[in-house]
Amino acid sequence: MRTTDAVWLAPGEPQEIQSDLVTRFQQEYGRAASGTWFAPGRANLNGEHIDFHAGRCLPLALAHGTYVAAAPRTDGQLRLRTLDPSLDDGVTMVAPDAIGPGAAVEATGHWSQYVSGVLWALRELGDSQPEFQVDPDFGADLLVLSTLPIGGGLSSSAALECASMLAFLALGTPFGQENPLQNLNAALTKQHRKDLAAACVRAEVEVVGAGTGGLDQSAALRARPGKVLSLDCRDFSVTPLDIGCILRGYRLIAVDTGEAHRLADGQFGQRRADAEAATALLGLDRLRDALPERPRKADVTHVLEEFDRLSEQLETLEGRSIAACRRRLRHALTEMVRSEKLHHLLSGDSYGVRHIASTIGDILTAGHMSMRDDAEVSFDVADMVVETALAQGAEGARLIGGGFGGSVLVLISPAAIPKLTAALERISRSIRLLDVAPSAAAHAL
Repeated sequence: MRTTDAVWLAPGEPQEIQSDLVTRFQQEYGRAASGTWFAPGRANLNGEHIDFHAGRCLPLALAHGTYVAAAPRTDGQLRLRTLDPSLDDGVTMVAPDAIGPGAAVEATGHWSQYVSGVLWALRELGDSQPEFQVDPDFGADLLVLSTLPIGGGLSSSAALECASMLAFLALGTPFGQENPLQNLNAALTKQHRKDLAAACVRAEVEVVGAGTGGLDQSAALRARPGKVLSLDCRDFSVTPLDIGCILRGYRLIAVDTGEAHRLADGQFGQRRADAEAATALLGLDRLRDALPERPRKADVTHVLEEFDRLSEQLETLEGRSIAACRRRLRHALTEMVRSEKLHHLLSGDSYGVRHIASTIGDILTAGHMSMRDDAEVSFDVADMVVETALAQGAEGARLIGGGFGGSVLVLISPAAIPKLTAALERISRSIRLLDVAPSAAAHAL
């Protein structure tokens, strides 16, 4: 999937990938695939660790993503295989009674949980929406191929969930039967996509055990080509925003550090719990409600002063370090301010801004410093990539994704990329680069 420069990871040609995948499906399962579905990965301009606080996030879909070829079964069983060498352990069989929360304890952490969890979540959704009802005996054979770096902080898990969701929707529901193959794409309304994204979130939270807040699934299922998706996580409403003002004379690239992350290993959940403890001390259900509609730095200072007052006589906060909870709180609040500023800049409200790319670059870099110092989810290689990018003339750079591994987003002029590439190779031979071009949402091929 790479270009002639070994450092770059290309998304590949979708039709060629589809053709290869259905051929492999026939070889693996001894029958033809009924269809192929794709869901993109995502990069995020801003909004890490705040979707579950009802903050605003600004993701965009990548051309890279996950492909799923599938065919239905009538015994309720799932048979799954991935072609990713790092995850491929042959065909995984998931029995009907092992689909759902608390099932298949021995499979905890296995990638198949993302798929089986989605089938469970679709069945749950079908209980309230008859067009999405799934027959109790429905099962499927699936073959998975991804052009995303696994664990690269580009939402490969959400892409797997969303591609699998479309496959199950197409093969196992009345809605899919009424809208076969590519007809599914036009039939899916904005509300359908919102509901399916919410179901994927349930799968990841209740089956996989990862503390996702809905950013990744919303990006995969609701993105628009050429647009940044301004996602208000108070009600999960979306506003597509033009990204042309950033990309005029610049490129966004994702630098995969080669250090994979895992959000289900507890560290991400600990950061979330710290911030939620701080939110509870403030007497709020949603941290976003601590700030006005268009917040500024002074508003953050006011909330932090209130936290300090309330915690002054406490030794711990729900058994957690008060200092750590304050840092998580500060990250979430300042990230919300950065998101709102980006939203207004990309909406055309750039009065007084002389160089919008430079301004947005500064926001990216400030976001990284907050991820490093307050969220405390960065790591040495990511910090080195950010420092190197800035030294080579990038307008800005930041860690994206949940952290503890993953990728760095860089805003840079094309002329500076060769020097950046050479400098990055001196940091690590594991580093790969991806073009970030706002692409389409999940769809049937």
